[in-house]
Amino acid sequence: MERLIDLTVTEFTEVLASDAPAPGGGSVAALLGACGASLAVMTANLTIGKKKYADHWKNAEAAKTVGEPLIEQFRKAIDDDTLAFNKLYEAMHLPKETDEQKAARRAAIEETTKEAANLPFHTLTLCEKTVTVLEQLAGRINPNCASDFGVGAASIVTAARGAWLNVCINLQGLSDEAFVQDLYDRAKAIYDDVTARADALYQAIDVQCRPVCNQIEG
Repeated sequence: MERLIDLTVTEFTEVLASDAPAPGGGSVAALLGACGASLAVMTANLTIGKKKYADHWKNAEAAKTVGEPLIEQFRKAIDDDTLAFNKLYEAMHLPKETDEQKAARRAAIEETTKEAANLPFHTLTLCEKTVTVLEQLAGRINPNCASDFGVGAASIVTAARGAWLNVCINLQGLSDEAFVQDLYDRAKAIYDDVTARADALYQAIDVQCRPVCNQIEG
């Protein structure tokens, strides 16, 4: 099966818009995370080597070193999320004619649903790491790419929101209450932290990018 990340943008959006149950929101959340991390690295690259911003080179290099692996991890999550859904879909279509089959089907659904919940949780953790990279770069990049930085922050906010929804909807189908409560609590803490921090970065850039006459709203 061809990997989603190997599709063209046109091909990806076509399959996304189709009646296929996957890819869906979880893969898109990971894609947005990859875009956010990529824009963070882009702003670092546009700062490094520019004499005017020499004081920021070392910081930008450090942020780039952390940010580049995150891009690849987000890319992997795009396909992993869809693969997890496909496993769950297969489990839901296991035979259920006998009591043994029903028990095996229930166990398979429980296990694959846990995996389907854990994967967007992983996307959330990547978002948290990416926000830290963005914060490291904030105010210490080439100002000509301020809007790119802002789009990166906005991408991470949306990625985190999408991942959070996918954690929650998968937890609804589980009978393991301890697992549900634990993952929910950990995901909620990261979600609240990421969205607050990334949105603060976006709001600061929003003001910075406005025309001078509109930087103070009446």
